[in-house]
Amino acid sequence: MLAINPLYIPFFPLGFVGFWAAICWVISLNGWRQLAQHFRAHGEPPAKADSFWMQAASMREVGAVGLGASYRGVLNISCSPAGLGLSVLFLFRVGHPPLLIPWSAIGPVEWKQGLFGLSTYCTCVVTAPDGATAVEIRLINRAVAEQIEAYQQLQSLGS
Repeated sequence: MLAINPLYIPFFPLGFVGFWAAICWVISLNGWRQLAQHFRAHGEPPAKADSFWMQAASMREVGAVGLGASYRGVLNISCSPAGLGLSVLFLFRVGHPPLLIPWSAIGPVEWKQGLFGLSTYCTCVVTAPDGATAVEIRLINRAVAEQIEAYQQLQSLGS
């Protein structure tokens, strides 16, 4: 029988936390990090924000191969006149600073059918101010997508 050296027991939690942080950081490389270079939020979401907690979405760089990063039930979304706010729950925050994306950087919402037409989702493309980076965000919650469309319409009326 294999015996565990009691001196190793304190290192298990440290190793687990380090492994967890590394996984969260790697997930952030699929779009979040690129957005954070341009749209990092400073402070809390605006008080007049419509908030949607524990949402599901995915994101990936436009043109990248693969599914990208999936955020199932860990994404907090807020819509305000200032823009689209994105943040993840505390346990997943490593590599994921809060974002505040202005409405001018978000392309039109496109509705799409899932595999075999069983589900509906929407996508929108966020383009960085320099135009070099574009990240596609796929949302599942219809209420969030409708809120984004409403704010985009308000912005187009104001300009």
